[in-house]
Parts: sequence; C-alpha cells; structure tokens
Amino acid sequence: GRPMTEPLDPLAADEVLRRAAEISAQDRPLPTHGGYDRHALADAASEVGIERRAVELALAEHDAGILVHADSRVGLLGPSRVLETRVVPHPVAETSGHVTHWLRGQLLHRDERRGSAEVWRPRDDLGAKLRRKVDARTARRVRLGDVDAVEVSVVDCGEDRSLVRLEVVFDDMRRGLRTGVVVVPVAVAPVLGVAAAALTGEILLAVGSVPLGGALGAVGTVAGRRTLADQRERARRALCSFLDGLEDA
Repeated sequence: GRPMTEPLDPLAADEVLRRAAEISAQDRPLPTHGGYDRHALADAASEVGIERRAVELALAEHDAGILVHADSRVGLLGPSRVLETRVVPHPVAETSGHVTHWLRGQLLHRDERRGSAEVWRPRDDLGAKLRRKVDARTARRVRLGDVDAVEVSVVDCGEDRSLVRLEVVFDDMRRGLRTGVVVVPVAVAPVLGVAAAALTGEILLAVGSVPLGGALGAVGTVAGRRTLADQRERARRALCSFLDGLEDA
C-alpha cells in the first residue's frame, strides 16, 4: 500500500472523490489542479454533501492500491456488478479466513488470481446443485444467489485493520439477457409467452436466437432489467450483511 500521509496528485484526488461520491451516493466536486491535503479533501467533500466516512474509505482504497475506475457503460439492462468495500478491525490473515469461510458457504470455489484479487466462481458439482435447490425452498443460507463470480481483495491497512473489497459479477447473466439467452422470473414468463423450464424454483431459463429487444420487445426488456436489478439487490444485501458482521466481530 501507499504511505497514508502522502499528498494526492490531481488525478488521484479526483478518483478518490469519485469513489467517495459513489459510496455516499451523492455528487462530488471536480478539482482541476494542484495537490490535495487529505483533511482538506475531506472538508471540501463534506461541503457538497459527501460523507467524511466515504472519503476515508475511498482514501483507504487508494492507499491499498485497489481503487479502480468504475465501468460507466451500464447499457440497456443496467450495471452488471455490485461492489462493496469496508475497513474491518482485524488483521489480514484473520480477515482472509473469515472471507474464505463465507464464500465457501455461498457454494463458491477459488478459481484464479488476477493481480492482488482472487476470483471465486460457483461450484457446479452435484452436491452444490442439490444444496442450491434445497436452499431455494428453505432457509436461503446461500444469500448471494446466482452469480457469475466474486472478485475479492483483502489488504493490510495497518494497526491490525484490513480493507475488504468484494465485487459480485453478473457479466454473463447480462450478456445472456441481452443476446437472447434470457433469465426471467417465473411470474413474468407467461406474459412473455416463451418456452421455459424450472431450474431452481424461482428462476426460469428461456433460450432465444436474437437479441433481447428483437426477441421480446419492451416487455422482455423490462423483465430483463427487473431480473438483473433483483439479483444485484440480493447480492448487495448479502455483501452488506456479511461485512456488517465482520466489522462488528
């Protein structure tokens, strides 16, 4: 990570403020020149409604080298990723253990490493498929739902603290919805008039050969947006619940 007293150059300050605004879901100022003291940056951000805690978290991401530019190309169906970060009061080894245990409980396995991040993907063995089917009808311990992958970084913040970055990926789902392999809620399928088969008790799969707009029209587009939005919200709730518990542990 970078020294936590290091001044920020204009581009870094802009990225920190962009991320802080994203965290606090409000606008950000747009600095254009000079260097930025960290306290002054937080003060300036607070004047335009960006929470100080959001600036501090964005600075932690910057210091850890994991602050990345968000993909603004949301397209017709909306974003295909859900990102949550949190500074937790545990050393890296302990935090990584908690994260690994939780991801395995979500029926994911460690698939590959990309730089400082690990990529976890859903298990596709028979045991995992059966557990998902049972879980869909009972306690829903698999809170993440149907995801393509989860990208994970756990970074030392000093003072026995860790920064956890969890990004849930639905790129394949959005691509399928857009190109005609369409995942739709059961309640919507009869409206679309498509042939479908039950997979998990709560989702149906319809296969088309042309893009979503051409195959299903406005109703199909709305169904696709709703499906992806529901999956994002489910993932966000799962991530926040896990990180809340980790922060308070």
